[in-house]
Amino acid sequence: MIHILKIAAVIIVVTYALRLVNAQSDWLVFAGLAIIGLALYVLYVVLGQFINQLKSKL
Repeated sequence: MIHILKIAAVIIVVTYALRLVNAQSDWLVFAGLAIIGLALYVLYVVLGQFINQLKSKL
């Protein structure tokens, strides 16, 4: 259950960060790209933990 909530949080964060990427200021664009990169890393880690948990149950 917690993995699903984390994945949903990553989707929400990426959606918000895409608004920053469309901003006029360069700093906001770079901040948006950094947030997207961090969110994708978190998604990678969470999915890895979820897959390992499924493997241990099998």
